[in-house]
Amino acid sequence: MLGSWQKKNTARLQWNTKPRRAVNPKDVEFQTAEVVIPNSARDQQTIRSFFNSLSNIQTGKTSMNRLIWGDNLLAMQALLASGYEGRISLIYIDPPFWTNENYYATFEVGGTEITKTPSVVEHIAYKDIWEGGIDSFLDMLYPRFQLMRRLLATNGSIFVHVDYHIGHYIKLMMDEIFGMENFRNEIIVKRGRKKGLMYQFEKVDRMHSSNDSIMWYTKSSDSKFKHPLSETESVEAKWMGFWSNVDRPTMRYELLGTIPTRGQWKWKEERAVKAVENYRKFEKEFKENMILEESRNMTEGELEFRKNKSLLEYWRTTGQVLEFIRKRESVKYPEYWVEPREHKLIDNMWTDIETYNYSTGYPTEKHTELLERIIANFSNKGDIIADFFAGSGTTVVIAEKKDLQWIGCDFSKTAIQVIRNRLVQNDSKPFLVENIGNYQRQLIYLTGSRIYEIQPIVLKLYGATPRKDYPDLGTKKEEDSLELVYVSYPDRPVTAKKVYELESLAERLDGTGYQRLVILGWDYEYNYDEILHEREHSSKRQWQTKVVSKTIPPEVYEYLKKAKTVDDINSLDGKIRFYNKPYLRLTNPEIKWTGEKCDVIVGIERYVVFDFPIENEEHKKEVQELIKEKPLSLIDYWAVDWDYDGITFKSSWQAMRRMGRNIVTTPKSTCKELDAGKLYTIAVRVVDIFGNDASNTVNVDLRGKN
Repeated sequence: MLGSWQKKNTARLQWNTKPRRAVNPKDVEFQTAEVVIPNSARDQQTIRSFFNSLSNIQTGKTSMNRLIWGDNLLAMQALLASGYEGRISLIYIDPPFWTNENYYATFEVGGTEITKTPSVVEHIAYKDIWEGGIDSFLDMLYPRFQLMRRLLATNGSIFVHVDYHIGHYIKLMMDEIFGMENFRNEIIVKRGRKKGLMYQFEKVDRMHSSNDSIMWYTKSSDSKFKHPLSETESVEAKWMGFWSNVDRPTMRYELLGTIPTRGQWKWKEERAVKAVENYRKFEKEFKENMILEESRNMTEGELEFRKNKSLLEYWRTTGQVLEFIRKRESVKYPEYWVEPREHKLIDNMWTDIETYNYSTGYPTEKHTELLERIIANFSNKGDIIADFFAGSGTTVVIAEKKDLQWIGCDFSKTAIQVIRNRLVQNDSKPFLVENIGNYQRQLIYLTGSRIYEIQPIVLKLYGATPRKDYPDLGTKKEEDSLELVYVSYPDRPVTAKKVYELESLAERLDGTGYQRLVILGWDYEYNYDEILHEREHSSKRQWQTKVVSKTIPPEVYEYLKKAKTVDDINSLDGKIRFYNKPYLRLTNPEIKWTGEKCDVIVGIERYVVFDFPIENEEHKKEVQELIKEKPLSLIDYWAVDWDYDGITFKSSWQAMRRMGRNIVTTPKSTCKELDAGKLYTIAVRVVDIFGNDASNTVNVDLRGKN
């Protein structure tokens, strides 16, 4: 016998690298990349209210739906620091399953289906491989569950979608963090499509897996919910036995001449007696309306059918509130009438709906039926819904449809693209697309590095040798030429002015100068290409050094974790690809005066992607040929802010490639009526199918016709 001093329920999941301390909130600001306004005519009041409230940034942003790009660990820490603790009513997540399978996003371009190679940082979404085995997978999830619990409201629920690879690990981990007493159900869902590959073999080493599981926990054991209902099935009216074998003596009383000696009646006596009276009243009315000769010619079954049909009509005409109990001669116990329902009560076997969908080209896309059921049954008006592994965005799409506030987060830029497109196509309310302020800086700190250590590491990753005289410069021998390589700072965009100064230095550095100046930028200023071209033109000299602008890929963060010193980078030379920055050029705006208004037309003249992250060489050639004929065919999304304030991009017009079977490329231009008498800065933002984005602005002077 256990002594009273011994503790209970002390079992825990243990692994060598298990975090010892809970993560804390980080006082990090969210940076708004875009305010998306799919229906500007409808939502003007919402937008005015939002920007008026930005005098109190915290209040303004917490009133909006938020789509966050970046590491959900940082995002949740920032949400806690900005007042979301205990405010989220429902969290659904579909974390990676640790399947050792590769998941890639597919796009169709000009009839050719291409596969986008995910960056290392996108492996959370696409490449379900963890170098440290199951330990590294648990290391990833454990602190995130701790943060989710803090974000969850007292009466809130969390649903975690898992499969047989990791379900047992996650169950133990959630028992520890959320409490065994708060485990509600393991919900079984069917996978849907069967690949059928196992059936080609005479012998197999396992059975086909046709289901996933969803672990449902609450923040508190006191949380109560209405019976969950099926949206796919209805219940017809029927008679059921009024006796139950649950032994409860206080619920035994005389009813229609019967007193049970064991078990119980299902209702209290007063309610049951009233139901008996209701049925007697109906039966009297039914007999009075029934033609005697007609009833004599009916079989017992036909009469029963007629009576039940009349009972249903009687119930409806009396307000659909009456209950009925009857006793038939051939049945031992009384029966009670179950009214018809549009929705059927469901248990934890959800095999009547689909779990996966395949409409967006995004791997592991969840079906709307699944999230419809979860959100409809376990949330209420005014709740906040969150998905921190948002993927294709089904959770936020359904939350938007239900008019609930939502937060979506994903580390994949492709995921953010897909979600934004789905929301715009569904004519959603305005929402924010955000990342974490000084995001590159924060990620660098997460790797254990410091800003001053980054410059030489990035140079070495590019294959250049860092210089001792200039910490942000390096040199690289490329075939028969020498390159001077510049690495920008992670928390500021590269400006044309800076590149102008570097080009001047490159022409004379080391006596002989350099033929090429390579810029490695984390980000670039608006109109970078045009401003740089203007500076070259206005310098009134022939530049001797060719400027090549490239972007620093997210893979850098992964290697920063591995590189303890700069010397560790040598073996990684050539393993990271630095892509050339895409080129965006806008058309000159067209202005058509109409009294006090002006129709202004803006468009894209050129958008050039120099590098394609496509592994299949044949597909790469097909895409290259296609863009010669249709230069804008790689654009996934572009948007316009007709009155850019230089701080927040407000997209009140959007165009995107249509996903699914009927893919349509974006238009080249768009038009809007603007008030005369003002100087406008119009900003255009372009995102291509590979996740590159570029932004430019044009000035339109409507202060006078001249």
